[in-house]
Amino acid sequence: MTGDMPDDRVLEEVARAAVLLFAQDAALFLVPTLVVAVVVGLIQTIFSVNENSLSFLPKLATLVAVLGIAGGAVMQGLGDFMTGGLLDIVGAIR
Repeated sequence: MTGDMPDDRVLEEVARAAVLLFAQDAALFLVPTLVVAVVVGLIQTIFSVNENSLSFLPKLATLVAVLGIAGGAVMQGLGDFMTGGLLDIVGAIR
């Protein structure tokens, strides 16, 4: 990430990158699930259906689909961050 920054600045930069990575990865899973939840809720309201499984199963299927589609990229990004971030932290400690 950085080369000539003081130790506290390196740790601050790694912490900021960790928060941004977490937010991006969380949004990747939460946004499609939220959209599906709103659509299913509207359909249940329109047709006056109060079945809990009709609310749960589409959200679960959405999470599984997003994990199947983007799971590899999320894990790759996390691995890259851990490699780079840990190396920066070790470099800042020395």
